[in-house]
Amino acid sequence: MGIRQSRALLAMGAAAMLLFSSCASGAGGANPSPSSAPTASGKKDSRPLLSRIFFLKHDLPTSPSSSGKAPELKAAPPVATRIPAESPPKSELFANVPDDPSIQLYIDFFQYAEHRQFKKWLERSREFLPSIRETFREAGLPEDLSYLSLIESGFSSRAYSHSGAAGLWQFMRGTGVKYGLRVNWWIDQRRDPVLATRSAVLYLKDLHEEFNSWALALAAYNAGEGRVANAVARTGTKNYWKIRQTRAFSRETRNYVPKFIAAMMIAKNPEKYGFTDLDYHSPVLLRQEVLHHSVEIRRLSQAMNMSVPEFLAYNPQFIRWATPPRLKDVSVNVPASLPSDLATRLASIPVSGVNPDVPVYRVESGDSLWSIGHRFHVSVAELIDVNRLNSRRLKLRQKLVIPTKSSRAKPSAAKKLARNMRHAANGAGGWLDHRVRPGDSLSRLAHHYRTSIRQILALNHISPRRTLHVGDHIMIPVR
Repeated sequence: MGIRQSRALLAMGAAAMLLFSSCASGAGGANPSPSSAPTASGKKDSRPLLSRIFFLKHDLPTSPSSSGKAPELKAAPPVATRIPAESPPKSELFANVPDDPSIQLYIDFFQYAEHRQFKKWLERSREFLPSIRETFREAGLPEDLSYLSLIESGFSSRAYSHSGAAGLWQFMRGTGVKYGLRVNWWIDQRRDPVLATRSAVLYLKDLHEEFNSWALALAAYNAGEGRVANAVARTGTKNYWKIRQTRAFSRETRNYVPKFIAAMMIAKNPEKYGFTDLDYHSPVLLRQEVLHHSVEIRRLSQAMNMSVPEFLAYNPQFIRWATPPRLKDVSVNVPASLPSDLATRLASIPVSGVNPDVPVYRVESGDSLWSIGHRFHVSVAELIDVNRLNSRRLKLRQKLVIPTKSSRAKPSAAKKLARNMRHAANGAGGWLDHRVRPGDSLSRLAHHYRTSIRQILALNHISPRRTLHVGDHIMIPVR
């Protein structure tokens, strides 16, 4: 077993040990801090737990001393023990980093146990980090808040959580809609890197105005305003670090701010923490154009002289084969390098032909083709033909196109609608949105959709160890 693997195992074991011990001490116990354990010399070692387990690179001397004496290990410099009440500088979130052992715990965890995954996050961060920092700066908020996306999604605009959160900032549906994002069957603007960032700015600003503390604002971003307000009321203090020593917060919220600080410290100085071989992605500079009618994704990508997958990389908010038919104004992200006359070209793209009045039915418990056909006055044969079903067996929440009189006169149009429902991008290299159901697994999905597990993992930026949860949304590549 290599040195890196041994350190990774030790980091994971120590992480679990410290997390459980922090819960015990948080209940008001008098257990001494691990960082206060005496050393062999009789003095107390002020370094956090994992800094004493691992010989960190920055703790080791770079060369022998000129006097010939044995080199001494230098402890980390002392840091402030509290956060000042006044507002921090606009570029920095915390004027002083608190001396909390959990921060070093997460630094070591990211540095060793999750080195490979965290490296991917850092490499991906350069795609949107410059524009995100500019957005926060223009809003008068600390630019360090940009690193919140690092622990929320790993800077992946396609990220979904098992609880239903989505996008760079992992907005829940209700919160996203509250802050101006459209979420429906056609579009999910929580995945829009530009619009979702603007909504995150508004949300964080509201949280800070409510609690007058960035630590509490971050805790509320994780747990919700109501839970943090209840914790403040129960403990009688607005000091996050004092509340953290009680059970007023959940374990996740108690560790959320230390985790964020650790990730931010590494991202600001990755070389210091062993991330020296980073291959950063190129920055993505975008501007927005507005569409005033529904357009097929295939035609949009052609107008921009790019492939459908490339277009969707800039616009992951579009989850069907066309832009929403009922929305008058829909913003589209385009590379800033494209010519200024692009707006004229986009306006000349013909309407998609999507009929929003064509009923799309979602299968419910107890439904059958016969009962659905009877309800909508169509035959079972028409339902099978239009939706190109291979079996009469239906799945819960499966969507079916219901043929109307006009579509029966032109069956090709209804079949095209059903086909496009299955192929969101309407062409090679596209993808469809699958909602995980009981019994689903990566191998089962790959077999059902005639693709590979590797392609599914690559498209969704997820690890092979990722467990699928019922209700998750996952993108499936289509040919």
